[in-house]
Amino acid sequence: MPELPSLAVSFGAAAQDYDRYRIGPPAHALDWLLPADCPSVLDLGAGTGLLTRRLAERVGDLVAVEPDPRMRQVLAGACPRATVLDGTAEHIPLPDARVAAVTVSAAWHWMDPAAALPEIARVLRPGGTLGILYTRRDRRVPWLDGLDAYVHEEMGIDDRIGNLIRRMYDKPWLPAGVPFTPPEANAVTWTAALTVEEVVAMFATYSRFIALPDERKRELADRIEVKVRETAEMRDGLVELPMVCYCWRTRLTAS
Repeated sequence: MPELPSLAVSFGAAAQDYDRYRIGPPAHALDWLLPADCPSVLDLGAGTGLLTRRLAERVGDLVAVEPDPRMRQVLAGACPRATVLDGTAEHIPLPDARVAAVTVSAAWHWMDPAAALPEIARVLRPGGTLGILYTRRDRRVPWLDGLDAYVHEEMGIDDRIGNLIRRMYDKPWLPAGVPFTPPEANAVTWTAALTVEEVVAMFATYSRFIALPDERKRELADRIEVKVRETAEMRDGLVELPMVCYCWRTRLTAS
C-alpha cells in the first residue's frame, strides 16, 4: 500500500496551510468509530492534529504520533492536551497494551499493513478498537466529481488513493492472519461552506501541488479558481462543498 515515500513527508513544507485549509473528520463520526467512554487513544500518523483535536474533546489520555517534525510542531501547538511523539505506524514509541483505541486519519495509504498491524495490535489492549478514517470531498456529486477530475488531471494524479478508499469502503478488508475482527464500514456526510479562495487553497495542500515549481503553482491555482467559479454550487457567495468521511472499525481479538 505505501507508495511515493518522498511525497508522504512533503506535507510538512505546507504544514500551516494544511492545518488551515484541510477539512478534518466531523465530531459525530467518532460517535460511531469509538466505544463510549473510551479512556485512551493513540492518533497514529496524526499530521497537524485535525482528528487529534476532536479526540481531545472526549478522551482524557491522548497520544499523537507523527513522523514529520514540521507537522508535529503545528500539532503540539494546536492540541496541547495530547502527548506528541515522533514515530511511525511500523515503529510506535509506546509500550505494550498502552491504549484502548488507535485511530488513523487520512494516512493509512502511507503505511505498510504487514508491519503496521502487528505494531498496532501490540499497543492496543485486548478488545481495543482500530479506527481508520478518510475525510474526502464527496465525488458522488456530479459537479464535484468533475472539478476533482480536472484538478487531478492538471496535477498528474491518477487517483490511486481515491480508488483504494472507494474499494475499502465497498468491501472492507484486512490482510489474512491479523488478530482483528472483520472490519465494519460507515460513511458520514455533510456540507462545508467555503469561499472560493479556501477551496483553491485546499487543493494547494496536495502533495503533488506542493512539489511544483512556484510559477507552476501560481498558474495552476489561477486555473483551479476559474474552474471552481464556473462549476461549483454556490450559496450566499460561498461554495457548498459536499463532504464525506469514510470510516472503518475493527477490534483486536482476545489473545
